Amino acid sequence: MKKIVLILIVVLIGSMQSCTEYLEESNPNNLSTDTYWTTLDESESNLTSVYGGMLDSYILDLEREPYRCDISHPQTRGSGNINLSWVPWYQQTVQFDDSDLQRRWESKYRVIWRANQVIEGLNSMTDVLKANPRWKQQMGQARFFRGLMHFYLHSEFNQGKIIIRDKVPTTVAEYAKALSTSQEVMDFFRADLEYAYANLPAQMLPKTRADAGAAATILGTSYLYEGKPLLAKVYFNDIINNVKGDYGYALQQDVSKMFNGLADFNSESILEINYADNIQTEDNVFNEEGFTNRMARWTAPQGKNLENGETLGGQNTMLPAAWLTYEYVKEPMDTKDVRNHTNGLLTGPMRTIPLRASQSIAVVNDEISPYYGFKGPQVTNFGGTFFSYLKKYTSHAIPGITNEFQTGTSPQKSPRNFVVNRLAGVYLMQAECLAKTGDYAGAVTLINKIRARWGLKLLGPTSTAANDYDGKTYNDETSIMNQLMYKEYPLELSFEGFNTRFNDLRRWGVTAQRLLLLSTEVYSVTDYTYKTTATPAKTAVRKNSLLVKGAGNLQFTEFVESSAAWSAKDLGYFPIPQNETLNNSSIK
Repeated sequence: MKKIVLILIVVLIGSMQSCTEYLEESNPNNLSTDTYWTTLDESESNLTSVYGGMLDSYILDLEREPYRCDISHPQTRGSGNINLSWVPWYQQTVQFDDSDLQRRWESKYRVIWRANQVIEGLNSMTDVLKANPRWKQQMGQARFFRGLMHFYLHSEFNQGKIIIRDKVPTTVAEYAKALSTSQEVMDFFRADLEYAYANLPAQMLPKTRADAGAAATILGTSYLYEGKPLLAKVYFNDIINNVKGDYGYALQQDVSKMFNGLADFNSESILEINYADNIQTEDNVFNEEGFTNRMARWTAPQGKNLENGETLGGQNTMLPAAWLTYEYVKEPMDTKDVRNHTNGLLTGPMRTIPLRASQSIAVVNDEISPYYGFKGPQVTNFGGTFFSYLKKYTSHAIPGITNEFQTGTSPQKSPRNFVVNRLAGVYLMQAECLAKTGDYAGAVTLINKIRARWGLKLLGPTSTAANDYDGKTYNDETSIMNQLMYKEYPLELSFEGFNTRFNDLRRWGVTAQRLLLLSTEVYSVTDYTYKTTATPAKTAVRKNSLLVKGAGNLQFTEFVESSAAWSAKDLGYFPIPQNETLNNSSIK
């Protein structure tokens, strides 16, 4: 389907499933540095294995993570109808012996292990090789990923008290390291990220490689997470205004290139995990370091394409939450933006749903956007409480694709990329920093740049000849933060990044109250009338397919169980997994 830019991986430890297995067997690839690290081409091959480790779906674990916050509901709505596989994640009851939790832990330490091997190998090289610019670039990338993985682990495990792995352990004694304090971990991963920030170019070629912009983004994010907006905004300002160098980032203005698989690594991509369906096609769908992922299977509709009878290939397991769907569809559009008029004229009829909604989710009343070769209501019933589907990880808009079997040998072998960080997210984080440091006008300006590219009404009290505004005043931290927390962040970045929504709700201290509020909101569904593809077009009805707010047919609420189960006691961190505590004598 698409070309993959990532170099074919030389897998050093691809079969290793436990962090301790490499201590129990001889690894023929783990050669001593004096016999292997002789050229920068050899070290480049090993560096590529670090990127290969990032293909592991458990790094981001998008199959489970959205259930831990407020953006997704597991399958059928209504109390007692939750898919049992996702209950521990939805109800915040994941235990230390959970096998998927163990994989989340191991996948990140596996990348750290490989990065350490590259770092040690590069450090063993001659002074002549160290003087080569490629040496610094390779070291910068290795340290970036080592820092990134420690940042991820710090964000999700044990209140940030994790194990710092700064070398490849060669003995059981070296493996048995104690936990470090949260501050020690932050100091460690920031040192790695600062090295990458200082030594990587602003733009790396190929674009699939990490660069200084990626390092600056994670550094800024780490300070924002720590509650230090003054420090965070320095890095975000650098990225937005190209202070240190030309990063080449720009908000993508052609929104047809957002979330449809047709423009990977677009102009606002900062960190993106690259998949493809034409490499190692023999891999099993559960090969966590294969070049495909399973997200299309979880997010595409179940059943057949109603227009051509083909099986769509989805399981509609992961569904956008009702409130999220409703907010997407109801965002106020700018009447002065010609893109919001179906005939291309400002005097013409308005779109049925906004551009941001149509690119992010599929709903029954979107009769404009392509969806598996047709339009939404023509393809699937949207019946009952399956009133919306996530688009960001399906191949719905690729020309000629009418089901998920056509992008690979299985719907569970999707080539869609995972976008981890992009410029719009930096804009929103910088807007938060500005709001918290008193620059309210600057915060609104950044938010409006994102809203303008989607053709949405801008924030502000007055309208202009060029744009509509919402008529509200945003001149204090509270008003801007409410807009960011409950509108801009979730609608722009839903189902993206590393635990993004969960981390945000936790650091804002609003998770419990947010879930409680949502557990009281009532939604229902009603019929929707649409036009068929017949010639001439006929009128047809999709029963119980259109989401409405309030009591009505098949009414329901969400997050009842999640709200009841939420506990602020551990602030939503995972415990250290059982395998680590059993195999590491320094952890009790």
